[in-house]
Amino acid sequence: MTTLVEDVGLLVVCLVILGGAALWLLVLVHQRRLVASAGGLPVALKHAGERWANGVGRYAGDELIWYRTLSLSPTAAMRLPRTELRVIATRAWDANRDMALRPNLHIVECRLDGAELSLGFPDNGVTGFLSWLEASAPRF
Repeated sequence: MTTLVEDVGLLVVCLVILGGAALWLLVLVHQRRLVASAGGLPVALKHAGERWANGVGRYAGDELIWYRTLSLSPTAAMRLPRTELRVIATRAWDANRDMALRPNLHIVECRLDGAELSLGFPDNGVTGFLSWLEASAPRF
């Protein structure tokens, strides 16, 4: 026979598990909504010396707006203005450096306001990104 305290404890544990599952489902729905929306492109981002973060990029005029996928925030995590973004190099996925990413991504190493960052794009995303950068007005 169980006591009232054991029953309440079991109920609390079940509610915590259900709450965590509901939160995870909400994050997944948010991620799918971002990717499915017009112009959404899966883009991984890494600042120099930090870890890779998965996200979704969307071109909006002269900015690449990046949303972190594992976040409940509806606002952009980062805005990359085309006029301040410079490509340093492009390279293929490297198992030693990019283990946290899917192997089919291409890495574009950039400089933004003096800070280095790397962007991971799927095959077709690199071409679109580089074309978008080149399509900007001439800088004098």
